[in-house]
Amino acid sequence: MKSLVRLCIGFVIIISSQKIVVAQYSLAVNSSTFTLDEQKFEGYSTSFEQPFKEVKKEWWRYANSHSVIFNKKTHLVLTIPADKRESNSPLKFVSQFIENKNGKTSVLRLALMTDEIPEDQVSDLKIQARNLLKDFKVKYFTRKIQERIKNEEAESKKVSITMDKYLLHNSRLQQWIERKPEEKDKFIEKLAANTKEVEDLQKKLNNRQAELTQLKHELTLIK
Repeated sequence: MKSLVRLCIGFVIIISSQKIVVAQYSLAVNSSTFTLDEQKFEGYSTSFEQPFKEVKKEWWRYANSHSVIFNKKTHLVLTIPADKRESNSPLKFVSQFIENKNGKTSVLRLALMTDEIPEDQVSDLKIQARNLLKDFKVKYFTRKIQERIKNEEAESKKVSITMDKYLLHNSRLQQWIERKPEEKDKFIEKLAANTKEVEDLQKKLNNRQAELTQLKHELTLIK
């Protein structure tokens, strides 16, 4: 009965963890209507659970690599040059990034400026805002997780190197015990201390490997 309870609890934890990961790296982009400078825009919005300043900085970097930015303090106007698109005409978008009152989430809004767009093209071109938001989230989340994976791999390597040093020392201690039986007690004491260090390091390594596995799984969810 206890084994069944533990199994059920473990299953619930896995499901809960999966839901948290999905929410944290959600690529959901929703239709949104908002007003800027007394002008109504119909576009899209998407939310983030990552730190507001971090996402804002990454969005600026992404927008700057795809467009010419004009900062209007309350929002940005992004102009994508014609040479970065199939069309001969540039596209303009309004972008607004807002931190929610709870301080835990933020919302990024983006809409096509339709003033100079032919009516028969507005509907198709509006979708570009949605595509840009999703593309940004995919690139941002992917880079963020890849950086964490890189850090975990580097830390795992450090732990492994330290473990190897202790194991090599233990091998030498075994030889010294045979060669210098009169100092056996001292060597055995050191051997025991080293073995304890190796066991602790192995636990750390196992935890890092588990974290790496989780991160690589999270990476597969971003698509």
